[in-house]
Amino acid sequence: MKGSYVRFQLFLKLWFTSLIPMILMLLIPVMAYVIYSSGSSTVEDFASIVYEEAVPIWFVLILQWCLSVDFDSKFYTQVMTYPIARWQFLVERLVFASVMFIGLFSIVTGILSSFIGVFAWLSLLFTLPIYLTFAGLMAAGTVIGNHSVGGLLAGLLFWMLYEFGGICLGDLNVILIKYGSVYTFVKGETEFWTATNYWILYNRLFYIGIGSFFAGLAIWKLNRKAV
Repeated sequence: MKGSYVRFQLFLKLWFTSLIPMILMLLIPVMAYVIYSSGSSTVEDFASIVYEEAVPIWFVLILQWCLSVDFDSKFYTQVMTYPIARWQFLVERLVFASVMFIGLFSIVTGILSSFIGVFAWLSLLFTLPIYLTFAGLMAAGTVIGNHSVGGLLAGLLFWMLYEFGGICLGDLNVILIKYGSVYTFVKGETEFWTATNYWILYNRLFYIGIGSFFAGLAIWKLNRKAV
C-alpha cells in the first residue's frame, strides 16, 4: 500500500507538471461553454449531455495519458521484473486515472449542483458503470495493442457506437438520462425495484459486466506477456 501511495504521488506530480494534463484541465471551461451554448431546455437534457456525451471523452483522454506513461515508453517491460504483481501494475494505473478523474469531475459536479441541485450527483452515480466500461475497454486495447493508442481507439469507438448508433442498441443504449422514465428513476421518484425499472437496472449491470470482463481480459493478457 505504501508503494502504491508513493507511485500515486509521482503520478500527481507528473500530472501537474506535464503539458497534456494542463490542456485536459483547460478543456473543463471549454466543455462548459459548449454545453451551455447547446441550449438545453431541461435539466435531464443538460445532465445527459454532460455526463453521457461530453465527459466520457474527457475520461478517455485522462485514461490514455495515464496508460501512456508506462506503455508508450515500454517502461512496463522493466516494471514486470520488479516484485510487483502484473495485475496490480495495471489496476494501479486504472485506479490512478479514475481517482484523478473523479476528483476533478467532483469539482465540476459540485459547481453544476448549484444549478441543477442533487440531480448532478445522482447523474454521476448513475453513469459510473459507463465509465467502468471505458476503463476496461481502454485497458484491454492498450495491452493488446501494446500502446496507449490502442486503448484510445477502443474508447473512441465505444463512444462513437453509442453516440451515433444509440437507436440500434435499444435497451442497451448508454444515453438514457434525457428520457422521462430514466429521469424519474435517477431522481428516486419511482421505487427502485419496480418492474418498469428492471430494464434500467439490467442496462447498468450489463455495462458493469462488460467493463469487468475487458479489465479481466487486459490483466490476463498482461500476465501472459513475456518479459
